[in-house]
Amino acid sequence: MSAPDTSPALRFAHRISVLLVPPVVAAAVFAVLVLGYEHGSIFHRIVVWLVAAACGGGLQIVYVLYLQRLDRVTAYDVPERVQRTQPYLISAGISFGGLMLLLFLDASVFVWGLMWCFAVNTLILYAINLRWKISAHMMGLTGPLVFLWPVLGADLLWLLSVVILLGWARIALRAHDLPQVLAGAAAGIVLTLAQIWLLLEVILPVM
Repeated sequence: MSAPDTSPALRFAHRISVLLVPPVVAAAVFAVLVLGYEHGSIFHRIVVWLVAAACGGGLQIVYVLYLQRLDRVTAYDVPERVQRTQPYLISAGISFGGLMLLLFLDASVFVWGLMWCFAVNTLILYAINLRWKISAHMMGLTGPLVFLWPVLGADLLWLLSVVILLGWARIALRAHDLPQVLAGAAAGIVLTLAQIWLLLEVILPVM
């Protein structure tokens, strides 16, 4: 952060934004899904989680940090809309590759289903970003949380405070305005529910 951005509130907002970056959220949610639904040996579960965590965000953030090192993006969260096009396409490609690996590993539908959502939703995010900057942080939080509903049930509502906190952090850091934050949160939920419906009603019946 620059010199004017050193107030305690902004430092806290920055920490929240880093802590809840989409790859971290993805890795945590995949861990819950693997523990709750993945069968087989411990080794199999570890391999499934490593593939899911890597292709659900880990490799993507490594790629973005590489672009930052080359000065092709200005920060890890790629604040400039025009700089997000290539990272989004690469991210979707990595997620599709992860989906294929998870299917090969015979992973639980909860695990590969979330990877499917990441791949498709990232392509939709790419399309939106061509015209308007929407909050990928918010999409990357609310979307995966939908998959925790079977595990946590109504207790998932307690995580609404985390969603609100992240939204505040993104606005406080001037990374997004309120409409972009709200749109990102809503899109994460709606698009993920749409992908789940597609999986249950169209894809799984023909598999």
